[in-house]
Amino acid sequence: MCHNYAMGNTILRDAVIISAVGVGMVLTFQHRDKVYAMAGLERPSPQQEVILSAPAPQVQINQGSVVSIPKSQRDGQFWADATVNSGYVRFLIDTGASAVALTPEDAQKAGLRLHELNYDVPIRTAGGRNMAARVSLKSIAVGSITLRNIEALVVPEGLETSLLGMTYLGQLQKVEATPSALLLRF
Repeated sequence: MCHNYAMGNTILRDAVIISAVGVGMVLTFQHRDKVYAMAGLERPSPQQEVILSAPAPQVQINQGSVVSIPKSQRDGQFWADATVNSGYVRFLIDTGASAVALTPEDAQKAGLRLHELNYDVPIRTAGGRNMAARVSLKSIAVGSITLRNIEALVVPEGLETSLLGMTYLGQLQKVEATPSALLLRF
């Protein structure tokens, strides 16, 4: 029981850290003119500037679909088995994570080649500071809900389990927690 509690705290801490990094990235991007000015740099012209963003996710489900994720009796968390690209990944559902975050093992299951990724996104995990790789996943399917072109991070160290964050969940009509299940609605 104590091990499960410690693991839950570690997962929660990692989720909070990844969420904070995501918020920091968004705020930095939104205020990039001020950041450039404070650093004494000239902002690149629009022709030189590269904006890293995935195409808008496309939803392929039946209108009114509901996927019910039961609460784990073991740890009280919500776990989802999903198809990511062509592989299967078990996610901890984390509404506090700004992005989907994959462990290296799960990234490989999704068909990503770890040695080809560019680990240039600074993050902080339970293991300390680290660099993650930004990727665009072809698809993530949880039950009958499939989204395409989902932005995610591959976290090489310090993340014990993959997180299903807001780059997936935020595209849904509603995410609702009940005492026994998490309902994903579209």
